[in-house]
This record gives sequence, C-alpha cells and structure tokens, in this order.
Amino acid sequence: MALYLSATALLLCCHAASGIVELAHRHALFNGAHPRTSPDVQSDKVGDWDTSCTERWFTQTIDHFSWEAPPTGEFTYQQRYYTNDTFWRKDGGCVFFYAGNEADVTLYRDHAGLMWENAAQFGALLVFAEHRYYGESQPFGKASKRHLKYMTHEQAMADYAALAFDLQTNMGVSGQPFIVFGGSYGGMLAAWIRNKYPGTFAGAIAASAPILAFQFMSPPWDPDTYWQVVTRDATAAAGSPPACAPNVQAAWPAIFSAAQTPAGLAQLSEVFGLCTPLQTQHDVEALAILHLNAWDTLAMGNYPYPSNYLTGGGPTLPAWPFREACSYLADSTLINDQWRLLDAFRKATDVFNNATLNVQCYTLPTDMHEDGIYDYQWCTETMPEETYFTSDGKRDMFWPRPCNFTDTIRHCVNKYGVVPRPDWIRIAYQGFEGSSNIAFTNGGYDPWSSGGVTNSSGSLTAIFIPEGGHHLDLFFSNPADPASVIAARKQQASLIADWITEYYAAHS
Repeated sequence: MALYLSATALLLCCHAASGIVELAHRHALFNGAHPRTSPDVQSDKVGDWDTSCTERWFTQTIDHFSWEAPPTGEFTYQQRYYTNDTFWRKDGGCVFFYAGNEADVTLYRDHAGLMWENAAQFGALLVFAEHRYYGESQPFGKASKRHLKYMTHEQAMADYAALAFDLQTNMGVSGQPFIVFGGSYGGMLAAWIRNKYPGTFAGAIAASAPILAFQFMSPPWDPDTYWQVVTRDATAAAGSPPACAPNVQAAWPAIFSAAQTPAGLAQLSEVFGLCTPLQTQHDVEALAILHLNAWDTLAMGNYPYPSNYLTGGGPTLPAWPFREACSYLADSTLINDQWRLLDAFRKATDVFNNATLNVQCYTLPTDMHEDGIYDYQWCTETMPEETYFTSDGKRDMFWPRPCNFTDTIRHCVNKYGVVPRPDWIRIAYQGFEGSSNIAFTNGGYDPWSSGGVTNSSGSLTAIFIPEGGHHLDLFFSNPADPASVIAARKQQASLIADWITEYYAAHS
C-alpha cells in the first residue's frame, strides 16, 4: 500500500514542461496506474462492453524521411497495435483507426466507446495503434530516450499511414474507408493525418484537439484563455459554489505571503501535509504548481460520473470532481482567515492529489523537469503544454506567471540539446484551408477548448458540448451523460455515415 504520493511534474512556467495535457502518466502521481498487457489477447470489461482485442506487432520504419540508417544501424522497430474484428463486414465495411497519443495505447483502447458502440452499425474493423516512444512501441528498446530525434508528430503520422497500408494489403481491408479517431494530442494527430494522408483516411474525429494552441496562428491564440476556462469551472455557471473561484484566487497570495517568514514556511508545510518542510522559495513555487496542476486536471476530468481515465486507470475520481473540490471552498468567509482558507484549499485539491485516500504526506520532486518524454515534444515542435501557458491572476483565478522563452530554450538545450521551433506548426499546416471531413469537438468544461476549432466551415464541422470535459464524447455512453454529449455523438455518427457513403461513391 502506497503511503506517500510523490508530486512529480511540478514544472515551472517556461522553465520546464506542464503537469498534464491529458493523462496521469504525465503527472506520474499514481505508481503502477496501468497494468501491462498480456502478450496475445487483452480482455477488459468496460461497463457492459468487453474490449477484448488481439495484440499485434508491425515492423515499422524508424525514419520515414531519410534513406540513412539510424545510429544503431537498425532501420525498423516493432510497433504495437490492437485489432477487434467482431463487427467487421469484409464486404462494405470500414476501419475505425485510433491514432494513439502520449500513453500506453491500452488506455485508449479501453475508453474509446465511440468506436466500440458504432462498430456494429458501420461494420467496422477496430484498430488501436500505439504512438512511437510510448507504451511498448520503443524504437530503440530501453535506449529509446537516447535517440529522441525520431520522436516527431510527422514520424508518428507516417507510422499510422504505413500501418494502414499494411492492413490494406495484408488484412483484406483494401477498398474500405479508414476513419481516424483521436482525443487531445491524438485528436490533433487525427486532424493532421486526414490533412496529410487524405487518400488513406476518409474522415477524422478530432476530439478536444487544441490544434490552434500554437504561436503565430491567425487570429493569435492567447495562452491565458486556457486558465480562464479552468476558472470558469469554479463558478456558478459551471455548477460550482459562487465562492469557489474567489477563494482559490485568494489562496495563492496567502501562500506566497506566508512563505516570507520561517514560521510561515513551517505552518505551510504542516497545512499542506508535506513530508519535508519547505525551505526555499523554489519549494514554495513547486507547492503552488502542484495545486495548480490539481485544478487543471480536475477541470479536464470534470465528467458527470466517476472515472479513472485521468489517473491512467488508477484511483477513481468522483462524478463532477471539480464541483466536489469546490464544495470545500463554498464558504465566502474563508477569505477572511488565511489559515482556514488554506486548510480548505488543501482539502479541495486533495480530491485529485489524494484520490487514493491513503496519502500520509506529500513529497515535492527533486527533478523539476520530470515530465516524461512528452516534454521533448514541447522542446521541439512546441506541442501544447499548459504550464508553459501564462496566467495573469486577473482574468483567471491563479497568480501572475509571465513566460520567459529564453528560460524555456535554456531548459530544452540543457536537457535535450534542442531548441524549440514555435513557428513550425503554423508553417507546416497554414490553417485548414483545403481540408475536409473533420469533426472537431470541444467541451465547455475542458480548458483545452481554448485552443480548439469552434467554427464550422464546409465539411470541417465544429461541435460544442457545453457540459463536456476532456473528450467526453469519445467515451462509452453512460446514464449520467448530459444531453449535449448524446447529441454530439449522434452528429458524429451521422458525419461518419456521410464520409463512408462519399468514399464508396467515389470508388464505385
């Protein structure tokens, strides 16, 4: 039984990477959160669904864009993927293809209810592909972290296109349309794959995809809008007690003010249950980031039913967890008593930080840059990382955290020997002119909606889910689902039907 919760991924704005974009492996708060899969067939019950799949391995090219051998001399690696053909119609069917993102693909396989629940209607072969460098798809085995130059979203998309081609030629799905699904970073991949490989993928479901959360976009994207959505979750408009956002906003100056004296540091250490007392202002900043990350994750995981998705299959968060956290901050008089406020604030963030219910004390990290290898994807192509996003403490309920890109470059050079290219995504895609058959969904409770596509154009369809957390629409149906997500899934199914009809009409 775990007695200590190690608070990793407490990473300072523009000094390192974020707490979490989507999954708990990026918080690394829950040791052993997701089990290893069996070598052949994995069977998991998700509600009334049995997500049994056959585990397969594909001999994948390491570098799709060079003829030269990688440093190890190996040209290929083994990419893991899963298939289920229970519902597949070999005549007139299709392929539902999940573009895995920054975690073990089994997590997505077991939660992609939109695919499972529509497979019978469309006669779909289900395919769940793992992203290179995550899970068990390691291009260089245990040495993969020493060869990160091949970890780009372009290489990952080429992996998926190559796997699709192999399925077409060797599994009998030639002549059938591929519909690609993805959420968060995977949703970005799904949209870009449809854009890059339209001859292979007939349509894309891009759920909670912050595809506009990059510099140099037009119109420009304001990073503080991310924290503004988190703040809205703490208001009555999102079902929280009205006093929650003001109390959260008051907690940060209370923390930083108390930290100015030795006695204040000692009392903060006691109130927040730290294993080791705070000693420096760096420790205090780490403490603040820990709790910012908790509010961030509670906002993304603000689902209408209990879920362990954002703990990577670990402890279950309660229904509407953000509201649950805010219930500890419902008293408007807390703001008048610094230590009562901070005690209530700690109880609120424990909804996530102590989701295991057995934490005796918290340990702040010694490596402030610990965020797994997704940090490398920020340090190269600036794949969105939320604690790189500034907050101003006025339009949001946090504290002023200006972003110094010089410090970001220093971190990336020191850790990986690379310099970020913040203009690359804008250069590579220039928006979505000429793209087609993509459904973008965004949830009103999800802070990543701040960087999502919210306006429809042609066959680029934007679907807004007011009561939606982070890609809630991709999950299995639940009796507690709000009407907005039920309607969104119906619209997605209708679009998929249109794309499949269009494909067969063009290939008849």
